[in-house]
Amino acid sequence: MKKNNFPARLTRSRLKIIVSVCCFCLSFFFTLTFGLPAFSSAPSTPAVSEDTLHHQLIQARDLQTLGYYRRALLTLTDLNPAIAEHPDSELKVSGLTLLGDLQRTVGDLNAAQTTLENGLDVASALNLAEPTATLHLSLGHTLEAQGDSAAALTHYTTAATLTTTPHLQLRSHLSHLRLQPTNTALYPKIQTLLTTLPADRTTLNARVDFAQLQLANPTVEPATIAQSLAIAIQQAKTLSDPRAQSYALGTLGKLYQKQQQFPDAQSAFQRALTVATDIDAPDIAYRWQWRLAQLFHQQNETDKALTYYENSVENLKLLRGNLIAIAPDLRFNFREQVEPVYREWVDLLLSQSATEEKLAKSRDAIESLQLAELENYLQEPCVPLSQKIDQIIENTASPTAVLYPIILPDRLEIILKLPNQALTQYTVPVSQTDLETQLAQFQKDLRLPFTLNAVKTEAAQLYDWLIRPAEAELNSHNIDTLVFVLDGFLRNIPMAALYDGQHYLIENYSLALAPGLQLVDPQPLQNNELATVIAGLSEPRHGFAELPFVKAEVDQIQQNTPSRVLLNEAFTQTNLTELINNTPFPLVHLATHGQFSADPNDTFILAWDKPIPVGELNQLLRQSEQTRQSAIELLILSACETAAGDRRAALGLAGVAVQAGARSTLASLWNLDDETGALFSNHFYEALQTPNLSKAQALRNAQLKFITDGANPIYQHPRYWAPYVLLGNWL
Repeated sequence: MKKNNFPARLTRSRLKIIVSVCCFCLSFFFTLTFGLPAFSSAPSTPAVSEDTLHHQLIQARDLQTLGYYRRALLTLTDLNPAIAEHPDSELKVSGLTLLGDLQRTVGDLNAAQTTLENGLDVASALNLAEPTATLHLSLGHTLEAQGDSAAALTHYTTAATLTTTPHLQLRSHLSHLRLQPTNTALYPKIQTLLTTLPADRTTLNARVDFAQLQLANPTVEPATIAQSLAIAIQQAKTLSDPRAQSYALGTLGKLYQKQQQFPDAQSAFQRALTVATDIDAPDIAYRWQWRLAQLFHQQNETDKALTYYENSVENLKLLRGNLIAIAPDLRFNFREQVEPVYREWVDLLLSQSATEEKLAKSRDAIESLQLAELENYLQEPCVPLSQKIDQIIENTASPTAVLYPIILPDRLEIILKLPNQALTQYTVPVSQTDLETQLAQFQKDLRLPFTLNAVKTEAAQLYDWLIRPAEAELNSHNIDTLVFVLDGFLRNIPMAALYDGQHYLIENYSLALAPGLQLVDPQPLQNNELATVIAGLSEPRHGFAELPFVKAEVDQIQQNTPSRVLLNEAFTQTNLTELINNTPFPLVHLATHGQFSADPNDTFILAWDKPIPVGELNQLLRQSEQTRQSAIELLILSACETAAGDRRAALGLAGVAVQAGARSTLASLWNLDDETGALFSNHFYEALQTPNLSKAQALRNAQLKFITDGANPIYQHPRYWAPYVLLGNWL
């Protein structure tokens, strides 16, 4: 991880900031080491004086300035009760504004909106014009991040109207223009402010931002943009601001590239890259390497393009897990500014001759993308994984193959790894649009009754695309277990339901999903040592319906394995934490409502006292590693589901699976009803008792019980048995 480089000569204020950071780190260390609470819902100290509150807000703002966003947020979280109880004043408004901005920066958008709206109420009541304008601007940014552009525009317009501060007017106009790049009425206002304001760093960065926005408007003369960028480059040199200089040069390169002046574009990008490299700024350098890769690809210089794509991805790997500290905007622009780098590189790699090296690079690039997605989703580094899948399948008794489907704009690429064989590539000529349309319809029909014929037809088409090309190889190597590393929308689809025309895929293979190319210390399950920690919720809570069959599910598990149980009012977050920490059972079973979503704030497990969000659940499960004698072998999430219609909902499930620290996670992509869930749970635990049976085989046996249940033929529909998926270690 890259370290912050501080200047040799420290000012007194900066020294105070560093001391504050060090003190915070020590405090955080003791919290982790001795189990002291890191947060408190009530103030741990008496109400603070105005001077003390003012000083602590300055410290939090200093931490924010240095890029320590989460530390600043923790400081303000501790101060929040004092801010809330403080009499309405400009200081209180300042604290709420800072807290809301930090909440937005780390992705807690709902909390940010609430905080900023509270601040706006106070500022408006006190007739504080400038703080009110600032809050409107911050609310606009928050609503824009939530996708509510219309409301964001209203706040940007209000901010520009209320303020008399030129810099705030400039920021408001630029934010407005970002949402309406062809709004020509804003251009003279912005240009006037840029001309009249002093040439400081705020104005310089605004000038570069303005030029980038002008690039999106075809009516703006290229010469106008070039002239403004020339001024920005000169100002950046005068102000000794190499980051702004690199951005200005890179934006100039974009202008030349748009005009198809390729030599000039290459020169500008190279200069921008040199400046970024000289100051060791990979968050900027990767952008210009990406642009150079695109430029060389446009000119059919494939080898150079591949080199620059690879260099860009390497810089993104350096940044992975720390993007928010260096470039908070990437938190909300991941799919526009990060994901395309990986996909364009893989697209180019796989369009060439399929050498072993290129296939391996393609596979590794997709894994890096998936880990970057998860870390961007969770806003913290993923758990380091210990053993590569390739090594596992070479050493397992059950012949196992791994499939890596990769969705590209004009085709589906499938990379196959067989035991003791080189990687193999299959290309399916189906566009991303057609594939995702089919996947969306399949996902919808799978959840509905009376759709069996449609489901089989759709499942057969997906089988032909995903499995049929590799079918002969799988048969010739007697494969009995398939592991999928799924890409994009495919993660929302149960592979078990694919249909070859006669049998579902689960009838021919045991199946598992892997969130990446490595697993957490994979070990076979010791079937004779099973014991379970169970937490269940059968009664209605927090607006969720009752789950009456949870009691039956809990009783059945207790009959199958030794168990410790928390049911209904006993199932609180605190009790669950203590039980998992103090009970070294290999299985943890949560039978309760839960949801996996593309928004971590909407990913949770429901306890009696509260919904436990994904971040707290991860912390709860990970803390057990400090006290338990062994890892959680299998985390079972019963009655949970991915949010319907959410194209990236499986990120929530993968996030829980990767961060929980369990070797495996069994969950459902949708929850049909708790009666079916209880029946599935009974079949699964019965299968787990079978000696030398893997987790994937146990899951398969449980699903086959539904398919072959002659007494209840309704269960043959995949909606009853297909949603259960196993993530992680399948042994």
